[in-house]
Amino acid sequence: MPELTLARTYKYFGFGDDNDFVVLEGGRVIGRIFISPQAPTDQPWFWTISDPQIEPSTANRGYCATREQAMADFKARLTEYDFS
Repeated sequence: MPELTLARTYKYFGFGDDNDFVVLEGGRVIGRIFISPQAPTDQPWFWTISDPQIEPSTANRGYCATREQAMADFKARLTEYDFS
């Protein structure tokens, strides 16, 4: 799997703040990580996989206490898919 990177959402979509990121794989947007106002107070960071090659599922998103943990959970879930 290519390396995943984060970039500010507003650079790609024109909205978002300093706590809103797109997840890039090889320069392609495959998801998002951001602080959600609907999140549990102890897990404000929300992550979601939005890669069109992956069918939408509630298993492809979650809440975390930190941005770093959200990225780790995102990567862990993404590695469960076979893109070959």
